[in-house]
Amino acid sequence: MINFAPEEEHLALETYRVWTRLFELQRYYSWIVDRFHISTNVYQQMHRGRSYDFRWLEERLRALNFRLVLCIRRPDTFAAARQERLKVSGKPAQYDDLELFLKEQALFRDLAGRSLLPSMELDMSDDDIPRAADRVAEWMEHTDGLRAL
Repeated sequence: MINFAPEEEHLALETYRVWTRLFELQRYYSWIVDRFHISTNVYQQMHRGRSYDFRWLEERLRALNFRLVLCIRRPDTFAAARQERLKVSGKPAQYDDLELFLKEQALFRDLAGRSLLPSMELDMSDDDIPRAADRVAEWMEHTDGLRAL
């Protein structure tokens, strides 16, 4: 639902409606959703010059007490992260232009900053996943994000 072609737009948007309805029907489940609507807007803006108004989706997610966690990294850590990623990548050439990743991160930050959802930025520059998980859990507890509305 991120890198769809123009002729697939209606299917992608319908998929967002279906997923959102699923979340509403299963409101007492805990959900972790990776690469959702903000990822779509980042990709579509950068590669197709398109932007989508997902306010309707965010209003529905907010009513379910969804939260947004944006994982970022300091620009000076991108080269080292690239080296790690190349070890497992099936398409290493996609990591050749680190400037593209810096622009992408800036757009993610801008869109997340305008989101209707409560959000936090999580710096993953140190790659300390247990510490990051603890920070998210603490933030969720502190902001009443562990309670179903």
